[in-house]
Amino acid sequence: MTGLISDARIAAKVFVGMRGVRTEDKVVMQIPIIKSGPAFYGTPEGCMFTHRDKDVHDAVWEVYKGMPYEDKRTLCFSPEPDRYLLRVQLWERELEPALPPRQYHKAMGAILHQYVRIKMYQASRDKAKVRMCQPA
Repeated sequence: MTGLISDARIAAKVFVGMRGVRTEDKVVMQIPIIKSGPAFYGTPEGCMFTHRDKDVHDAVWEVYKGMPYEDKRTLCFSPEPDRYLLRVQLWERELEPALPPRQYHKAMGAILHQYVRIKMYQASRDKAKVRMCQPA
């Protein structure tokens, strides 16, 4: 029993010592905040173009860099189900005057293919949700 009491006293002294360490002033360093804007690889299209022809990727990236901030910000978010057409029109408006016809068709084909894949995934996911919600 005396061993238990002496252990409790030692533990109490350790905790008192720890409190003293905790109340000491510490040096605080300021970390600068980095402000970043929309990024090409933050868009579904940017990620998709990393796996395409390098010349098409580079051309689309250059077009993206020249886009207005509002358009870049719009592209950073996944499109709502009824917004795909607006997104295609945005890319079409930006890419057609900037790219040669061959690159333009490759880029638009890749974008449309990506949107079809996303829509198919969303449809299968929604179908699975309906099956899970139905009573057995």
